[in-house]
Amino acid sequence: MRFKTVLCFFLINSYVYSSENISKNDFDNYVKLSNSEKSYENTINILEHISNVNKIIFDEYAKKIDLDETLAVSQCLNAQAKELINSYSDCIAIGLTLKKALSLNALELNSIIQKIQDTYPLLAKELKIINSPIPFTKVVSSSKDVIYNLYLNVNNNFLNEKLNYKFPSKTIEKIKDDKRFEKFLSIVISNPKLNFLQSTFLEFDDTNYNYEISFLLGLNRVLNKKYDLKTNIYFENALLKDITQKDKDKANFWLYLLNKDEKSLNALKESNNLNIYTLYIKQQLKEKIKVGDEFKVLDYDFLRKYPNDKKVLINSFAKTLSSFDENKVSPDFNLGLMQINLKKAEKIIVLNKLSTKKEELLDPKINIDYFTYILDDLKTDFFHPLMYFYSYSNNKEYLKDKLKFDLFNTKNLYEPYLSLELMDSEKAKDFIVNFIVYTKIIDKKELSLDEFFKNLSQLSVSH
Repeated sequence: MRFKTVLCFFLINSYVYSSENISKNDFDNYVKLSNSEKSYENTINILEHISNVNKIIFDEYAKKIDLDETLAVSQCLNAQAKELINSYSDCIAIGLTLKKALSLNALELNSIIQKIQDTYPLLAKELKIINSPIPFTKVVSSSKDVIYNLYLNVNNNFLNEKLNYKFPSKTIEKIKDDKRFEKFLSIVISNPKLNFLQSTFLEFDDTNYNYEISFLLGLNRVLNKKYDLKTNIYFENALLKDITQKDKDKANFWLYLLNKDEKSLNALKESNNLNIYTLYIKQQLKEKIKVGDEFKVLDYDFLRKYPNDKKVLINSFAKTLSSFDENKVSPDFNLGLMQINLKKAEKIIVLNKLSTKKEELLDPKINIDYFTYILDDLKTDFFHPLMYFYSYSNNKEYLKDKLKFDLFNTKNLYEPYLSLELMDSEKAKDFIVNFIVYTKIIDKKELSLDEFFKNLSQLSVSH
């Protein structure tokens, strides 16, 4: 029972604070915890000063609290699927995600199902579904929680091969009013291979839904080559909802691409927000781009050694990811100006036998040094700045997986802008604008969006 209680403590804390930016104070206390000796009292004392118990903190806490039950939870969370086959039901329930489960064969899954079906019937049911010959028929007849758990948590291959079918109307009724519907719709529409599943939503009524859902439904029709009145209506409905200026620009941009109409064009011209949508219009009309103080340039002495092209990248990444905040710490422990991922940094430290301390990663020079190390590694796989950004923000495997969808193929209509939406990264769009502006400021070169996107489509073929 205590084993489960420890896990509940971790999950509750993670959920409560997952939407909040972790403070530098939290990171400082994590560093203190990682540098401390094993001690129940000392560990609890430090933990009391941490507001967000993320997984990194929990793993460190488990090492230092000196309680077998807590360490066991951490070990189960980090276990590989094969390691969990011979474990006990509590550990399996904690550590076996659906993505992990998909790496097991049918016999291995059956063995796990037998162990957990009495104590964890919901997980057992989900594992039975993914292990069945035709999972889709079992999913759509299940509860909405099972439907969401499957669609939101399996990998792309399983979605494409096993779950790409049009939903029956009864299934739509089950899921359409749930708060997870927007995330589900985003996953479905951002994967061009899910064409049959996407057909479910071509005529979906968006009356009682927010901007994001109306926009996604419009994008879904564009993706499925429905360039008609219904597509326009979805984007127009999005405009009627309570949204930011950038969201208005996005909807107007797609209306303009579809119709080349004066109304959408004028709305974009009158916008005072500099973003990829308004930049496109300004460049089409050959209007001068005005930038303010927000486009400052980092002026550290140590940056003088870098060529202009790398300075452009450094400033573009820093503005996009941290808004030049040297002390920014994300909930997942991305650190400093360049939002260096702590786990990636630790691998670099071990690989190169460095002595950098965790807290030193916030130092601008060290932070940028680690960024350039990661960037140089990315350049062995990719040659376009946008691909650097996608892979840096996630990882190489994530990007290569996404590029299997034939994204950024210039033979497709409305590229590369359709693929930009399907990649579902607003920060990537901000990065493009920042890169173009800093190319002008630092490298004294005018760079159009067309020039920026040149050769981008090759990446979807070579990777």
